[in-house]
Amino acid sequence: MTVVLRKRVAKHIDRPVLRRRVGAIVLCTAFFSGAVPAATSGATQPHDDILNVVEFAALQAASEQGLDQVEVRVRPLDQRLRPALCDRDLEIVRPHNGRVLGPVSYGVRCSGNVPWTLYLRAEVSASLELPVLTKALPRGTILAPDDLKMVTRRIKTQAADVIIDPELAVGMELKRPLSAGSTLRHGHVDLPELVTRGQMVTLVAGGSGIEVRMQGKAMGSGAQGDRLLVTNLTSGKRVEGLVLSDGSVRIP
Repeated sequence: MTVVLRKRVAKHIDRPVLRRRVGAIVLCTAFFSGAVPAATSGATQPHDDILNVVEFAALQAASEQGLDQVEVRVRPLDQRLRPALCDRDLEIVRPHNGRVLGPVSYGVRCSGNVPWTLYLRAEVSASLELPVLTKALPRGTILAPDDLKMVTRRIKTQAADVIIDPELAVGMELKRPLSAGSTLRHGHVDLPELVTRGQMVTLVAGGSGIEVRMQGKAMGSGAQGDRLLVTNLTSGKRVEGLVLSDGSVRIP
């Protein structure tokens, strides 16, 4: 995606939605697309303009994903770089992978009479209030409300990977042991297994006010919402059903 921004981007960074200024500088790398032309007339593009374009784009991308308290850190360009003063608006080229947090590479392009492109790597982080474990827990633990507490953390990975709402974690089963203070990710938890292979289960059939219950035997294991093959002990037939929240299985 290419977004066109005005040269004097720095004036716009203080808008309320993007009022997060850059703090300390961390290491990043500037890459070049072809040779960056030096100005033949002596007029060069101010480095601050280029850095401000990257900063603004990173803040804007994070804001579009609902992130707050965003911090963007970009290393200044090598002072030996002297790109020609662009006679058009500078363009920002966003990452193709859609990443907005962590190390992110942005391109700054001049499509004027003396074209050039620079790629800079920014480090982007955001503060989020999210649940963490109050104590170390082993694999297989079913999370309860008192296993979690809310803290404010700075994150550098995609927010979609992190569980932000504690209600999405309570009642879930840990797939691996985690230490106290661990941030929960969606890959760390799963729905708890309600039915195990060979278990006797209640089969539920019917509808419209008429419900029939009978005994069955699970031919596999499953969690709520899983499709499961069961044997109807009344008819001896194998049927597929849906595991319900109470561990029973609804069959056609």
